[in-house]
Amino acid sequence: MAKIATGKRLISKIKEYIDECHNTDTKKPIFANVAGFCRFAGISVNDFLKLKRQFPTEFENAGAYFEDAALNSNATASLIGMYLRQYGFWGAPVEDEIVCDHDMIADGI
Repeated sequence: MAKIATGKRLISKIKEYIDECHNTDTKKPIFANVAGFCRFAGISVNDFLKLKRQFPTEFENAGAYFEDAALNSNATASLIGMYLRQYGFWGAPVEDEIVCDHDMIADGI
């Protein structure tokens, strides 16, 4: 993952990506998002998330950039909230797995 070797480079690439999203000639505005950024930067989403450990302060700033872009888009509030939670930028991240201590067989279901 040599494409983003410093926190400063991470912020720089995010700024470039968001500027590109704003400067498009399409009729429908582009929602700046993590997946689009990863495509733009040539990294995987998993590699992007690993940057949180390497550059915690810059990753938090990255979240602010994505939050600002999302809030200034035409997206619905529920989409924005879900999107920002998915990547841990707002509140608790969305869990992939639901854990339930309920034993359906013991309860006769």
